[in-house]
Amino acid sequence: MRKPKIAVVCHRGEIPGQNRVLPDSIGTTYVHSVSKAGGLPFLIPLDFPMEDLSVIRETCDGLLLTGGGDVETKRYHGKEHPSVSGVWPIRDEIESRLYALALETDWPVFGICRGVQIMNVAAGGKLFSDIPDQVPNARYNHQQPVGTPRDALVHSVKIEQGTLLHRIIGKDSVPVNSFHHQAVSVPGEGMKVSAVSEDGIIEALENPSHPFVLGVQWHPECMQQYDDQMKLFRAFVKECGRE
Repeated sequence: MRKPKIAVVCHRGEIPGQNRVLPDSIGTTYVHSVSKAGGLPFLIPLDFPMEDLSVIRETCDGLLLTGGGDVETKRYHGKEHPSVSGVWPIRDEIESRLYALALETDWPVFGICRGVQIMNVAAGGKLFSDIPDQVPNARYNHQQPVGTPRDALVHSVKIEQGTLLHRIIGKDSVPVNSFHHQAVSVPGEGMKVSAVSEDGIIEALENPSHPFVLGVQWHPECMQQYDDQMKLFRAFVKECGRE
């Protein structure tokens, strides 16, 4: 049986205070989740030639946009804030272009954390630059404390009935982990809210005009022991395997 090839855009980091850029990489949990769901992950470096992005589309069956640093504030005309960090404009650009290519060609897309944020910005939407600053009534610490296990379930999200997300998980709510200080504030063109937290933060978006364009704000790749979370990867890889 043919395994769908999944393009996974890499992350770029740096060592704080040392002005030292680290090699492009990706968390092993993303790779393991794709593999466990029956897909073959293909890592895309950020220096991949922009003029040849169509080769990725021709080679791979789906696109996974992962977590990482913040989206450049000026891309969505957002509020500048000292908490904004890990910005790599080259990553914003390559992911935005790949997302646009996905919409043009009905390429399945699954976005995680930063992934759903760049999907929304690429669609003309906006983000909260910092939830504690801009959403004072938020009840939860959406950026759970350092040292908390990455599979810890810290709050629930309410899933909208009739959405792709609801069809995949099959429940009205599900507990999740949380590692974000930013979030979608205004959905972009064609984007539908498919889940919100109990304090009103948008937790998932999808584009119902396409077979599979879905992004979630939590990190399902860190919760592989929970079937509800692996359903997301299995549904994505299954869609990528359709001829």
